[in-house]
Amino acid sequence: MNKSIVIGAVILQLFVLTYMAAEREYILRRGNIIHLRTAPIDPRDLFRGDYVRLNYEISRMPPAVIKDTEGLKELKKGQKIYVSLTEGPNGLYELTEADLHKPKQGLYLTGRSVYPHRLASVTGPLWINYGIEAYFVEQGKGREIEKQRGNRTGIQIPMEMEIAVSRGGKAVIRGFRWSPLGLGLQVLRNPQRNRKNQEAPRSATVELTLANATDEPLAIVNLPDYCSFSLEPVAWAKQRWALAHDLCAEIVPSDFDVLTLAPGQQRGFVIDFSTDRWLVKAEDKIQQIGSLEFTEQFRLVYRPPDKAASAHLSQRDIIWHGYLPTRVFHGRGQID
Repeated sequence: MNKSIVIGAVILQLFVLTYMAAEREYILRRGNIIHLRTAPIDPRDLFRGDYVRLNYEISRMPPAVIKDTEGLKELKKGQKIYVSLTEGPNGLYELTEADLHKPKQGLYLTGRSVYPHRLASVTGPLWINYGIEAYFVEQGKGREIEKQRGNRTGIQIPMEMEIAVSRGGKAVIRGFRWSPLGLGLQVLRNPQRNRKNQEAPRSATVELTLANATDEPLAIVNLPDYCSFSLEPVAWAKQRWALAHDLCAEIVPSDFDVLTLAPGQQRGFVIDFSTDRWLVKAEDKIQQIGSLEFTEQFRLVYRPPDKAASAHLSQRDIIWHGYLPTRVFHGRGQID
């Protein structure tokens, strides 16, 4: 091989690496700073040598949320998707919409489809990578993060990644913080599988646990009838299930509903999905979630009253606001 060609190839590689390093440094210094919450994942896959594997709440979405796909039969692997974000409680940014065309304004991330998706037949979520799925750590630090994050059967504390975003939607990780509130979900009772017994519960009973992960007192709000908790179908469910009975519309929080947790303290809430409170409805058909197909999965989401609705409460200054979802589960008790 010609010596000049080899030298030219090496110089080109060095130029590319230098450009990438300079671009990264520029984004870290000049980019918009946001926080993105990582999604609940199996911690057995969290740590990989010298980096932590990350999955974000915005990593999975239904293809239906993407604009301007009319007439498009397939999203190709690696296809660019622009995800617009807005700031929510606690400085966490949330998905507002996705588009195949670059937005003209607003803050957005540029992602790419991980797999090809046939839009007409897709039944699962669209997976998107943003180039921030690995967080490199010092030797020995990964295990500490893994321990703090929690385990599959206990409390998990979400990592909230600090991200610098360029004008073109390119993201670079700057660091992370821990969510003030940890959450766990355990199955207490699986439903009986004897179909002949029509009186037997078809849905599971679970315990959702909230934990104060800070060094200061933290308050949560448990409204009557568990109205601080919502049951929400996953984005890839075949039908848009909603609770059949709306019991929470007129409830105003009182000081009796506020629970103050000391640092490290936990509080569990037992929820029986076979009761009328948790019946769901779609197309005027009311069912227990345990009787649905396995594609119909849900999350329990802790959603306390916002700051405006809590302004009259004596512990308002230490109440945690926002939303916190559990792992995905089916009504019979199978947790993802």
